Amino acid sequence: MDETERRDEPRLPFAAEVLVAREDRGWRSAVLDLSSGGCALLRPAGFDLHVGAVVTLYFLTRNGPGPAVGARVARVGARDLGFEYHEPQAVPPALAGPVRVSSAG
Repeated sequence: MDETERRDEPRLPFAAEVLVAREDRGWRSAVLDLSSGGCALLRPAGFDLHVGAVVTLYFLTRNGPGPAVGARVARVGARDLGFEYHEPQAVPPALAGPVRVSSAG
């Protein structure tokens, strides 16, 4: 069976930088593709977590805050990683609520 046929949601190519974070360390990576249920990232040097490890993925933006998404490691490949989100996300993931911008008078 083709891997793309067993996915619940289609994966969309997407370019973004992500921080994969644990309590005591983190790795910078790049998104390869994503869906509402998870994403694939390039495997960063020194990545040593196993399938099932719980992480927080911080989707980095150029301006302002980026969303943080709880996930678990679903697949560890030689060059890429697969993550399953704890909760379905917008594509691409977005901040939970409206961002308030204060205007100085």
